[in-house]
Amino acid sequence: MLTPNSHMNPVYGVEERDSVRAYMETGGWIMEHTQTRKMEEMICNYTGAKHAHMVPSATMGLLLASMLADVKKDERFNCPAYTQAATANGAILMGAEPDFCDVEPEAYTINWEQVTHRVVFVASINGRTTASYAEDIERHQAVGHFVIEDAAQALGSWHGDRHVGTMGDVGVFSFGAPKIVTTGQGGCVVTNDDAISERIHAIKNFGRTVGVGEVYNVMGMNFKFTDLQAAFGCEQMLRLPKVVERKKEIYTAYRRLLADVGEFVHTDITQTTPTYPEILVDNRDALAQHLRDYSIGCRAVYDSLTNQPFHSSFPSYPTPVADSIGARGLQLPAQADLLDYDIVEICNVVKDFYK
Repeated sequence: MLTPNSHMNPVYGVEERDSVRAYMETGGWIMEHTQTRKMEEMICNYTGAKHAHMVPSATMGLLLASMLADVKKDERFNCPAYTQAATANGAILMGAEPDFCDVEPEAYTINWEQVTHRVVFVASINGRTTASYAEDIERHQAVGHFVIEDAAQALGSWHGDRHVGTMGDVGVFSFGAPKIVTTGQGGCVVTNDDAISERIHAIKNFGRTVGVGEVYNVMGMNFKFTDLQAAFGCEQMLRLPKVVERKKEIYTAYRRLLADVGEFVHTDITQTTPTYPEILVDNRDALAQHLRDYSIGCRAVYDSLTNQPFHSSFPSYPTPVADSIGARGLQLPAQADLLDYDIVEICNVVKDFYK
């Protein structure tokens, strides 16, 4: 059934309910413990990451990643202009200053030609990557750049045989309500580096070194997860293959039914699982209101951060690609339980607007 929030609705069922209930009946700690470790192991097994660390949200994960990068006050860092504000905000909170880059027109990831600073954030919007994505990351790591992959929307997306989010120094996934896997709120920081993983253990536990007594060797905070969420999330991870398959079917249906209406952002669904199908259209805001009039949820894509009141004062390259996407892009409903009939209905409403 379509609702005004149908583009954001999480999908869960009796399995998640029963898992949480069974966990509560065992008298578990509720705080981060065995269920959290189980979910982290499932994420490693699925993505191929060597280490996974659950955190309260991807936003907190990006802040933690900035701490791992040892971002300094007044240090400049690179960040794409086309991304959610959380990509940049953690490093800004630490006193660093973003130097916003435009995105390239193939997959709308960062324009590497504009990257000049030691710390680089790369956002894979809807799980997309360019053909040279891994090579670009490795090239910058080779000259000492610390690369943070914002993979909040990338679970279920691959670059060749490597999962998106596992190629940088660290990667951050989101498990917020509308994501492919949800724990209500939540995130995960992954890395293949043993030393970085040990630092994550300490930083997310107030900076405390594991062992006897209270020893604080690094600056830390409470970035811990909860077993109650993880009991829910483990069941979500079991759903992941079917959700990935359905998300690709939904994207394919939209692209076929709306081929004459707008331009779809190029997405190779053999590699990429689109969290939200994006269409570039004229009169985007009027179309969005038209859909809402029919109780069909939708959302404009991210406007360039260079156009946001808070972020516009920071340095930036010209961002014509990010500006164009932000003015024309619209996310269509794509929750995994969306019916084929619903997709046809949504597309008919879109077509009616352009008659």
